[in-house]
This record gives sequence, C-alpha cells and structure tokens, in this order.
Amino acid sequence: MTDSPADSNSDGRALVWGGPTYRWGARLAGRYSGSTRRFLRVALLITVTWVPLLVLSANSGRVLGGVTVPFLRDPEAFGRFLFVLPVLELAQIAVALSLSVQTRQFIESGVIPVREQPRFKAALVGAIRVRAAALPEGVMLVLCFALPIFTRIGLGYSTGDSSWERLGPTITLAGWWHTLISLPIMYFFLLRWIWVFALWSWFLFRVSRLDLELTPTHPDRTGGLGFVGWGAVGFATVLMAFSAFFSAGFADEILHRSGSLDSLKYHVAIFVVGGLVMLHIPLLAFSGLLSRCRFKGLLEFGALVWRYDRAFEAKWLIKPSEVKAENMLGSPDIQALASIAECYDHIDRMWPILFDPKAVAVLVVAALIPMIPLLATKVPLGEIFMKLGEMLV
Repeated sequence: MTDSPADSNSDGRALVWGGPTYRWGARLAGRYSGSTRRFLRVALLITVTWVPLLVLSANSGRVLGGVTVPFLRDPEAFGRFLFVLPVLELAQIAVALSLSVQTRQFIESGVIPVREQPRFKAALVGAIRVRAAALPEGVMLVLCFALPIFTRIGLGYSTGDSSWERLGPTITLAGWWHTLISLPIMYFFLLRWIWVFALWSWFLFRVSRLDLELTPTHPDRTGGLGFVGWGAVGFATVLMAFSAFFSAGFADEILHRSGSLDSLKYHVAIFVVGGLVMLHIPLLAFSGLLSRCRFKGLLEFGALVWRYDRAFEAKWLIKPSEVKAENMLGSPDIQALASIAECYDHIDRMWPILFDPKAVAVLVVAALIPMIPLLATKVPLGEIFMKLGEMLV
C-alpha cells in the first residue's frame, strides 16, 4: 500500500493523506517510493527543527555548558523534535490503515444496509472534502506561528532563565529559530492530528444517525460494531506522541524548575484518563443504537424463549409418561434449551457503549511508555531496565 492520496480518495485514508500540506509534501518527494518518502520527511523535519538549534547553540557555546540549561541537557528539545515529530509523521501509516479498514468494514459486514449506503458514502465524501480544504490548515498555520510569538515574546515566557534559548529577556539566535520555525512546525503537526480526529468523529456521528442493521446476538456484544471500538487503537501512536510532548515538559519541570515526580503524578494520571476519554467520546454517538438494539433483542428473543419453554414443558414435563426414556438421552431439545438461554444471557450483557477492554489496555500502555523517562530523573535509567529485566525473567 502506498501513501498516496490517489489511491485513498474513497475510504478513510483520505482523512489522513489529504490536505494542502500533505499534497505539497507528496509532490516534494513524489519520485521516491513510500518507505523512502517517509524517511525523507522525517529527516527533513529533524533537519529543519532540531539541527539548526544544535548548530546555533554550538556557535554561542551553549551546547553543554555556559548557561544553566544548555541545549543537550534540555529534555524538551530532544523529546519533542527527535521523537514527537517523527512519531507524528509516521503515525499516518497506522491511522490511515485503521480508518481505511473501518470504512470498508461498515459496508462489508452488512452493518450499513444497501438502502443507507448512499448516505454513508455522502458522509465520507463530505468529511474528505472538508479535509482537503485549504482554509482549515491555513487557520492552523496562523495559530501555530502566533502562539509561540505571543507566549515567548509578548508574554516573555521563561524570561529570567539562563538557557540556550534565552538569557533573561534577551532571545538568542537559537531561541529565535525555536520560536519562529521549530515550535510552529511542532504545533502544526499536533493541531493537524486533532483536526483529523475531529473529522473522523464527525463522520462517526453521521454514521450513527443512519438506520444501521445491528445484530443483538453478535459475539462482540456491540451488535456487530466491535471493529469500531477496537479501531480506537489506530490512534495509539498519536496518543504516544502527545504523551511524549507532555512528558518532555514534565521532565524539564523536574530537572530545571524544582518540580518533583510525586507532584506531577496527578498530571500524568489526568493526561492518561483524559486521553482515553477523548478517544472514546465519538463512540458514544452509537450508544442510543446499542441500547435500542439490546432492548429490542431482549423483547424479541424473550418471546422466542417463552414459546420454546412452553413447548419444552408441554413435551417433557406435562406428559412425561408418553416419552420413552431412551429418547431423553442426548435429546437435542435439552441442548437447545441451554443454548437459547445462553443466547438470551448474551443479549442481556450487551455493552451500552462501544468499549473494547483490550483496546483500552493498548491505549494506556501507549500513553504511559513516554512517561517512563520521568522515572530516570529519580532512579538511574540502567537500574530501571535491570528491574524490568528481572521481572521478565
């Protein structure tokens, strides 16, 4: 599968591989293969955002010393430009694949009946059209340049710090590049992913308004929509990148601003819980359908159970003398009675929301992995890995 919008204009991939900036990047490296193109994008991002900061800091003698926070001892500069940006770029692969599979599965599973497929396709095309528009990304670009200028120049953020970025009120050359180039690129990637998720959420909301054909006896306990609940895992890499973004800030608080790991544990917990909630809020749009499917299933299947119970009782309990003893052994009637009761119990335990415990576990791990380096501020990193090794052995 190639990362080209040309082959993704009819499914969820276009929500990721779309927009003016993506098309511009695709043309920039259009003659290269998919894997080479992705490598070039990552290399270009690092070259534009991190390498100039290193060079300018080296020229001013602020790489390893000379100031309170030299460049190579700033966790934000490392974490955000050497990890977060590349992960946000490479996350397109996983998210595009996930959205593509989900949009196809809606049709192939039969959840979207034939009569509703035109409305389903219209909802998808509408989301793709908005994603391809230039205005949203233009607004994002303006915000991304305005925010660091306002906070670092207008409000004087970090004024008084002795660092590679600034000496008191004086901004260094590296600080100017950080403010005008590196941070706007970082913010743009973060906002663009929020925009993609918002469009996917809008699309799911429109799908939830369709007359879906859900099956109350489906093994996924969500009427056949279990693939949508598991689909939240597709954003795990994006969640990991956001977690690393905040983790770098937390590490800076601990190392250079007298913060403590104990005081930041609540920030970590709020981020993890908040991330999980945000990823699952769009799925609440299907709760009404699931509740109605469960209620209707209990009524219809309950009536079926009642009729079967009456027939079973009439045959085996009211006139047991007319039934030969050998006919009772291995009778399918008794096995069917147990099966029909199990089906009714299965409907009764349907989830009222699209919730997949395994997906939640994956997302929690993705959110917590970038937080592990925070432990290294109090415990040597080598000791952490030794303990992990002992647990595995």
